[in-house]
Amino acid sequence: MFFVSSVLYILVVSAIKWWIHPTISTLFFLTGATVGLYFLDIAEVVFSVHPSPFRTIVFVTLFAVVSFFVITSSGSMLAIGLVLSIFLTILLWQLGEWALLKNLNSWYGMLADPIPVSVQRIVLYVSAIIFLIETIIFIRW
Repeated sequence: MFFVSSVLYILVVSAIKWWIHPTISTLFFLTGATVGLYFLDIAEVVFSVHPSPFRTIVFVTLFAVVSFFVITSSGSMLAIGLVLSIFLTILLWQLGEWALLKNLNSWYGMLADPIPVSVQRIVLYVSAIIFLIETIIFIRW
């Protein structure tokens, strides 16, 4: 499901982007997005840090800010493809954990107080909305 969802997203966004703004740089987007599919998985293996620093709400929050900056300020289609793909990976990880455990407690382990499941759900929705907004900004740009 992860791979199919990711590839489908990459292909649909690339096709829409090509249809609106047909440039060769769309191939750079495809390259960055393809690299981003397993970028965090590879980083977890290379750095072998447990628990993963990439599976925390702190990382998600900081990454949302950085990805917004890259999408709105960078002219690099490779970088934009990379950050959108990584953001999608993070969302799919969270959705998978939510489907299995009905919570994201492991993502909030760095925080002092336990976060209610209802708040976790709202943060997940907000993350998905931010991701969709970033995707729309990229397509329209």
